Amino acid sequence: MAQAVAVSETRERKAANSARGRRAVDRLATGALWAMALFVVLLLALFVCYMFYLGAGSISWHFLTGLPSELTAGGGVGPEIFNSFYILILTLLMTVPIALAAGIFLQEYSRTGLFRETVQFSAESLATVPSIVMGLFGLLVFVQTLRWGFSALAGAVTLTLLNLPALMRVTQEALAGVPATYREASMALGGTKWQTIVRAVLPSAVGPMTTGIVLISGRIFGETAALIYTAGTSVAHGNGAYDFNPFHTAETLAVHLWYTHSEALIPDVDRIGNGSALVLLVMVLIFNVVARVVGRQLTVRLTGKG
Repeated sequence: MAQAVAVSETRERKAANSARGRRAVDRLATGALWAMALFVVLLLALFVCYMFYLGAGSISWHFLTGLPSELTAGGGVGPEIFNSFYILILTLLMTVPIALAAGIFLQEYSRTGLFRETVQFSAESLATVPSIVMGLFGLLVFVQTLRWGFSALAGAVTLTLLNLPALMRVTQEALAGVPATYREASMALGGTKWQTIVRAVLPSAVGPMTTGIVLISGRIFGETAALIYTAGTSVAHGNGAYDFNPFHTAETLAVHLWYTHSEALIPDVDRIGNGSALVLLVMVLIFNVVARVVGRQLTVRLTGKG
């Protein structure tokens, strides 16, 4: 009897020690994950604060709206900001319809087979092409062969090819996340395939799709390598600096930042570069915030889900 009690107590002690060990490992793992997450937040905060420290003194109304100067100090980045948004809009006008249509086709219409695998393989291969290689392709095809010259249109088409696979994949994943019961309910009510997609599937996937579009917009806004060879490294002065003609040279803010630190001879190159970097950083952060807010609001409005 005493031996049985001793064995029972030994087992209880081992179980208690094992439980304490598991709790200690759990607390250790939780603390490590919290530390990593806080490190990422701290790293971003330090980076943003440092960029504000460097560039805040350069920001003024003249800097944000004035024309750049190649030889004298005091230039602005107004045309570069205009060109950045202009190329962004042109790129989205071409990228979004094609990517959404391709994503819908792959997820809702195509069946597993050679054609679908070919399309997905092509998209994945296109997504792995470095941006500088895509820029050289745009230089050879759009700038030289088609004789568009260094222009906003050449840059926008090149960026379309660069970002099309990512947005197509985002669309496909968003549609795949919609429960099959939504489709079945729509079909049971007499809806056609297209009506089901438009009225049931797309509204449920609009949140992730919107987030993907806005995040890709931030990537487009900050692209440099592909635009150096297609959109050019200069802007027209005078009224042409804000011209909507897609065949005009269109240096963006990101390209201007690279150019001022590599080729420019202006005496205040550091001030221009720091200010441009800060403006670019703020715009990308705004894109990220807008992505989450707009995606959440559209999801709530169209599906009623918070």
